[in-house]
Amino acid sequence: MLKTPIHLTEQVVFSHEDSRFKEYSIRDADWQDGNGLAVAISVKGQSWIVINGEWIPSPIRDDSPFIRWIDQDQILLVQRRSGRFEKNVFILDPAGEVIASFHAGDAIEDVAVGPEGIWISYYYGDFRKGLPGEKLVLFDLSGLPVFKYETDLEDKPDIVEILALVKGKESAIWLVPLLKPLVEILPEARSLTVHENPQLLKSGTSALCVRGDFVYFVLEDTKWCYACRIDEETAQPIVKIKGTSRGLAPSESYHFISWSNTWGEVRLCRIDNKEEDFLA
Repeated sequence: MLKTPIHLTEQVVFSHEDSRFKEYSIRDADWQDGNGLAVAISVKGQSWIVINGEWIPSPIRDDSPFIRWIDQDQILLVQRRSGRFEKNVFILDPAGEVIASFHAGDAIEDVAVGPEGIWISYYYGDFRKGLPGEKLVLFDLSGLPVFKYETDLEDKPDIVEILALVKGKESAIWLVPLLKPLVEILPEARSLTVHENPQLLKSGTSALCVRGDFVYFVLEDTKWCYACRIDEETAQPIVKIKGTSRGLAPSESYHFISWSNTWGEVRLCRIDNKEEDFLA
């Protein structure tokens, strides 16, 4: 059990005042402390990317892509759907020009980026062939799959589908599968660890963040954010996070990024947990 109070503070980093347009839809957003804000926006059927306040017409036709920082010189756009062999992963320079692209399969559920490459999860993987049938794949920046969940792990649970995905330390990736609360994968060692608690993670987690031995997560239906130590049975509710949220990597000072089309805002959320800070 947590012994000290936990609080959440928010910072608005994009709002109507930052928009060229009166009406717009925020599709996805990413933040890195060293690189700033990247946002994917749709305006009356036209797609834009906004990089630290600079509006750039999107080079891809998908009006609801994933957007992620790779590093200060590269930004990632990923289309959720793709035809056979159709390229749907695009690496851009800061001006929005495509400098590399590759095919990563159809039915993409989530995307995470780390020094080891690009993690992509797929929905309904049990019913698909090829890359989506692997359920989780790590690609290098050239598009070569360097880790596949189904192929490269011998002793593994059937994860069916991945509800939430977030980077861990170094090459690790954390996920909340449909049938297990929490799984950590180390791709280089071809190993994984299954954590059976907290069970509440299986109740529709939509955003996940892992810092040290603490796990923070947001339930999709209620928007409540919870905290607890990994493997503890009981999770403590903190506060509701408005809109759509996603967990950030442990290298970042914020825990979650969230966006809401009702308010037209992107917010950064930091969890103030003295126990986490003590262990850092």
